[in-house]
Amino acid sequence: MEDGWRHTADRERGGRRPTGAPRLRVVRHDGRVDTQGYSFDNASDQATAHHDALAGLLDGPTRAALTELGELTGRRCLEVAAGAGSIALWLAGRAAEVVATDIAPQHIPARPGLVVRREDIVTDQPPGTFDLVHARLVLGHLPRREEALRRMVAALRPGGALLIGEFAHPPADFVADAPDAATADLLIRYLAAHVATLTARGLDTGWARRAPAVFVDAGLTDVRSGTTADQWRGGDPGCRLLRAGIPQLRAALLTHGVTDADLTATMAALDDPRVVVNGFPFVQISGRAPANPA
Repeated sequence: MEDGWRHTADRERGGRRPTGAPRLRVVRHDGRVDTQGYSFDNASDQATAHHDALAGLLDGPTRAALTELGELTGRRCLEVAAGAGSIALWLAGRAAEVVATDIAPQHIPARPGLVVRREDIVTDQPPGTFDLVHARLVLGHLPRREEALRRMVAALRPGGALLIGEFAHPPADFVADAPDAATADLLIRYLAAHVATLTARGLDTGWARRAPAVFVDAGLTDVRSGTTADQWRGGDPGCRLLRAGIPQLRAALLTHGVTDADLTATMAALDDPRVVVNGFPFVQISGRAPANPA
């Protein structure tokens, strides 16, 4: 192991790696962190709950879409904005090498075949070329999303595949069931504040629907998209994802028509199994680099 490589969390604490703890291969970079437009912080005390909910909600459809793109054995893969690394770890169990990048990669555990880099897709070209590039719930938040996508396309080997996943705009009939009218109204008002907050920070809820055309414009072929839209019951991963976001967004939410008491009540409602909401549509778009580029 090269001298100076240390688990990111240890490095940021200035501490030493605990005796017997696995080393995480974090490649040094210049330390730039650009969080413009992105609202959820890996350093938040809600980060673990946020990542766990995302994995529970989206890893199934993500793995299915990745599997449809072909055999992973012997392949080199890139996971952009890897978060806690659930998909990067899944890929690492199948591919020859996986590179996981994030602006704050401290939650990604060690595994053979997995290289972790502190990178920002807004400013950094991915390292090398790849047979598969995947990014989930990141481009829609970024101010220069099309530029970031083109960086990913440029990292594809001939015939390589790009897959992104994004939430589309929440459904108008958000509340499917609630214990009473007051709870339904609360959830509707919370959703409006949630969307307004993220939109003000740069989220483009129409990006998922426009992305296929951008794939084509970027030179990708065999462009496809598919949508998963499920109901989320209180306490299930979708509602836990919304709940984990409230403490992180609280100050901004309060400027969009909800009170602190509303937010506390919303968190309780999202834990209530009597609550059922129509979840955000999850759109996955894939395309391939030409096998024989001109």
